[in-house]
Amino acid sequence: MGARDDAEDASSPSKKTLGGSAGIPVQRRHQADPPTPSPSPSATVVYPAGAQAGSVIREYLEVYDYHATGTRFRGFVAESSGAAERALFVFFDKEVMGQDLKPGLTSLLELAGTDGIDCDQLIVCLDRKAEGCKDLAKDLGWVGFEIAMLDAWTGRECSLSDRWLFLAMDV
Repeated sequence: MGARDDAEDASSPSKKTLGGSAGIPVQRRHQADPPTPSPSPSATVVYPAGAQAGSVIREYLEVYDYHATGTRFRGFVAESSGAAERALFVFFDKEVMGQDLKPGLTSLLELAGTDGIDCDQLIVCLDRKAEGCKDLAKDLGWVGFEIAMLDAWTGRECSLSDRWLFLAMDV
């Protein structure tokens, strides 16, 4: 065995054979543990950064609706400056549009009002560029959602987004 073979053996996973000296070479590899989800940040995040009257993001969340189509909702819980209001923001992106949202939306409304989350509002953020955004906004209007401005959350007047349409409902 030369120096080159020694270097290859040192850098490769441990090798063993099945069936003695004439057996089949088997490489054992160490499997990594599955990734652990990151906890919510322990420090609070102020949005917008550096704003005097910005809101504070308290928790991040991801909710799966296993009853219908396996829809995933992502969002966060925020407090307005002075903790006057607390809202659950949930993003309805392209993957959510067109799904059966009734069970998931019902669960989100219940979640927003539970102890620990304790929000005053559920704010749904619709992706303006997603197909069906207009129709979903109209349907959510029939349920009781209203178009919302984010003035209380940003500390500025007439806060609109080019990417998201915000619809709010009191919980």
